[in-house]
Amino acid sequence: MSEQEPRVTAAARSHVGMLRTVNEDSVLAEDPYYLVADGLGGHEAGDLASQAAISVFTEHLGRPAELPAIEYAIERARAAVIEISRTTSRGAGTTLSGVIRCVHEGFPCWYVLNVGDSRGYLLRDGVFTQLTTDHSLYAELEAAGRSDAADVPRNVITRALGAGDSRHDSWLLPMQTGDRILICSDGLTNELTDEELRGALTVGGRPESVADELVQRACDAGGHDNISVVVVDTLFAAEPATETGGTAAQSWDSSVVDTASDPTRDESRR
Repeated sequence: MSEQEPRVTAAARSHVGMLRTVNEDSVLAEDPYYLVADGLGGHEAGDLASQAAISVFTEHLGRPAELPAIEYAIERARAAVIEISRTTSRGAGTTLSGVIRCVHEGFPCWYVLNVGDSRGYLLRDGVFTQLTTDHSLYAELEAAGRSDAADVPRNVITRALGAGDSRHDSWLLPMQTGDRILICSDGLTNELTDEELRGALTVGGRPESVADELVQRACDAGGHDNISVVVVDTLFAAEPATETGGTAAQSWDSSVVDTASDPTRDESRR
């Protein structure tokens, strides 16, 4: 590894919920892919759908991904889940959330990806931020200021691979030394608050111990659904100088680069 190439370490954990007999979550934490997929469709096909989506990304490991290759892989993941859905009576689908290491204009970036209600979070310089926006009926009603949002079940998903609407959100986030990223299924966020997540990530420790602690806390809080987490630490990232017009500025907005060129993609991040 060259001196200027980013150094990243990560850990993944997945646990079967106490009300589940099958873990329908699938995870991948091998450079450059750090992903969580939460299968939909019950024990008949949810696990197969999440595995099919994740397996697409296991073919080219160990080097930064190119943007066209990432988009092509996402399309292949959609197709793979559709094939699973066609073999079941209830259909099948999966969420897909995570970050993928890539290079943009010569600088290391994370390609942030989300479809469904699994989530990505960033802890940067002590500030804890949810990177992704849930594709769920509850989240959409809440964002619209609807008073009846609280009456809607949290698990009604409006987008998923394999569903009628499978569009994904995506954008680029420049890598920064010291960043800690959490990718997780809703089995974690249904049990723990954002403040509890922030606390666990802030305390420190290696990704393995943090991932173990998050899963244990979620289990102690009830652990009703499958719980999957990926914790990613950026140990080193070459960052562009601000005087060159790079993206090292401290403000959040300046560290987001839009990747959307497809007019069918969601516009919430444009």
